[in-house]
Amino acid sequence: MAAKRKAHLFGIRHHGPGSAALLKGALDALDPACVLIEGAPEGDALIQYAALPGMKPPLAMLFYAADEPANAVFAPFAEFSPEWVAMQWALARGRAVRFIDWPASVSLALAKAAKEEARSTLEKPDEVQDEGSDAAADEGSALRFDPLDLLAEAAGYGDGESFWNGLIEQHGGGQSPLEIFAAIETAMTEARQYQSDAGGMSDRQRLRESRREAFMRGHIRDALKSHEGEVAVVVGAWHIGGLREETTAAEDRAIVKDLPKIKVEATWAPWSDGRLSYASGYGAGVISPGWYRHLWGLYSGDRHDGPEAFAAVWQARTATLLRQEGFDASTASAIEAARLALGLASMRGLSMPGLAEMRDASLSSLCHGDGLQLAMIERKLYMGNRIGEIDEAVPQMPLARDFEAWCKRTRLKPEEAVSEIKLDLRSEAGLLKSTFLHRLNLIGIQWGRLIDAEAGRGTYREIWRLTWSPDMSVALAEALVWGLTIEQAAAAATIDRGRKAEGIAPLSDLVRGALVADLPDAASACIGLLQAAAVQSNDITDLMNAVPPLVRIVRYGTARKLPEPELRALVTAISVEVNAGVRIGSRQLDEDATSKRMSAMRAFDEALGLFSDAALLAEWRRQLALLVDDDQAVEPAVGFSLRRLHDLGIWDRQQVSAAFSRQIVGEEPARAGPFIEAFIAGSAEVLIQGQTLLLLIDEWLCGLDEAVLVESLPLLRRAMSGFDASGRKRIMERIAGGRRETLPAKAETADNSAFERALPLLKHILGMSQ
Repeated sequence: MAAKRKAHLFGIRHHGPGSAALLKGALDALDPACVLIEGAPEGDALIQYAALPGMKPPLAMLFYAADEPANAVFAPFAEFSPEWVAMQWALARGRAVRFIDWPASVSLALAKAAKEEARSTLEKPDEVQDEGSDAAADEGSALRFDPLDLLAEAAGYGDGESFWNGLIEQHGGGQSPLEIFAAIETAMTEARQYQSDAGGMSDRQRLRESRREAFMRGHIRDALKSHEGEVAVVVGAWHIGGLREETTAAEDRAIVKDLPKIKVEATWAPWSDGRLSYASGYGAGVISPGWYRHLWGLYSGDRHDGPEAFAAVWQARTATLLRQEGFDASTASAIEAARLALGLASMRGLSMPGLAEMRDASLSSLCHGDGLQLAMIERKLYMGNRIGEIDEAVPQMPLARDFEAWCKRTRLKPEEAVSEIKLDLRSEAGLLKSTFLHRLNLIGIQWGRLIDAEAGRGTYREIWRLTWSPDMSVALAEALVWGLTIEQAAAAATIDRGRKAEGIAPLSDLVRGALVADLPDAASACIGLLQAAAVQSNDITDLMNAVPPLVRIVRYGTARKLPEPELRALVTAISVEVNAGVRIGSRQLDEDATSKRMSAMRAFDEALGLFSDAALLAEWRRQLALLVDDDQAVEPAVGFSLRRLHDLGIWDRQQVSAAFSRQIVGEEPARAGPFIEAFIAGSAEVLIQGQTLLLLIDEWLCGLDEAVLVESLPLLRRAMSGFDASGRKRIMERIAGGRRETLPAKAETADNSAFERALPLLKHILGMSQ
């Protein structure tokens, strides 16, 4: 009876360069007819593109729910990932290659169900406690440990990571790859069995793994039936024990029976070095993608120059990065660092220096023991800063394709490192980049964040802070509901947000966003929505907040074409509503509403002054005068109104002093305090130049009893916190001089005993050091 055929299982470490090099050697020796790889089968159609010349890792297969793109999962690959090497090997030789893990349609369906279950339990507090207790007991019963740690302890290593790196990722060659993989299978099978016997997995974890491995075993059976030659299976070393279990096809089908499924789309997406690392939260990540790429360069190159050249190249790169940061890192020091790394490796019984040896040598010889220097280059050196590229021939989501076209047009290259760009919107290139970034923001892709615009009171300059994340590929998938191009999606998303907007201010921001993103149709639609909302709105604060962004566009213009007549008409209509309702609307406001009203009033007053409509401005100032005389208006609104009438010279000193006196003399701090705070906010000049006002405040304070005065001190300090040191000093000099109409002689102010007694309290109010 013929022996039962078995597949060759190659247990690898995801994103391990040593594993990848061993795998390539094993495949060359075995020469299989079919290669099976751990991964979602929906990715089978994408494998053919991996060999295209424009495919430059790190890359990822993106699987997302067709009806809910946010429900997504990535399968990343670096050039040193064994799975990527396996694909390249099979494609180069025309061999069959497939993925064999459980389908993404199942994993995403289960993930969605788990989220819905968690959401429902949050709505049932009593049940949550019971279920949570059971879950906690289930998880707590599992002794969590890494089976590699067991092997590491037996081999004399400190932990499983060091053990695997030393034996596999930095093995240095010299052994048969097939023998090494056979040893890995034996060791990992025993470690897994030990963990299982010790209860090292929870029931939930065990069920998940058993389902995945049932799918894998099914695919392996199919491959053995379909191919006469050898079948190679590339999986995480942990799964080997499960795949070797003797089960029947019927038993495996029973395990995966009735699992939920959803429709899934798959595509290639750029990935990044940073997201390959443990630090990003990626479960299968590696400590240092930059170091692993350097290792892969040693294993994959045609030349094998040995540990000496390997150490020298790494230390030379370290020295180059240090010099770029302004540190002194000579060639001689780099040579010494390479020698030290080799010496440390020899002392530690290693065939070649590892990351720890390289780091220690760099710290000693290149950084002279200064860890800060090494920290300055740590991300570039150890993490890496590459972002993958996709070949033009690869089918992609329409939005992803349009995104790449925009990147080429604007010459903006996605980078994970934070960078800043300055744009001159008077140039075609600057305007194009600005339009692109604004449109991306409208569809929720925050590649760029505007940190400075309209500098110098104009709109011809913008400064953006850029940082790219692979997760933005998911955002592109989510935005497909709006359109097939960036422009279509941005316009449709803006209009939809406008229809759902609650309040006038958000609509005003959308109008401005559409205009700076060069979306005239979306801007016109939002202008119509804003006009309709303004007619129905009775929230004066909201109406006020809507005016400044529109006025900035009308007043200063932009480099884009604007519907100026429509915008001016809109600003006029909203301002008329504000003028008509501001006085009545400033009564009986609570503290929070008053604070919002004051911010809105200041912004609206400034914007109306820039709008240059004499009739609107005159009416606004008339309303300010009416507010001062309105006994029911909230005090901050009255204080602000009087200050504006004073600053604009509309009321003379006598009128201002009389109104000021009416508001504070004889009033309790609860009423007079907010009025004073609003009146003097921002500048000390109003008190320095207006002696009468300063003395009125002095008179009011002197009329308070001690308890009320102490209660009022925090309010006065807050009101004067915006004064600069010079302003505070000049106010104190004014008070020291006392009440006067003409310049006094120096002798008259030299001895002011009342002032000297009040000086400590005055300094406390003004926030000056004693």
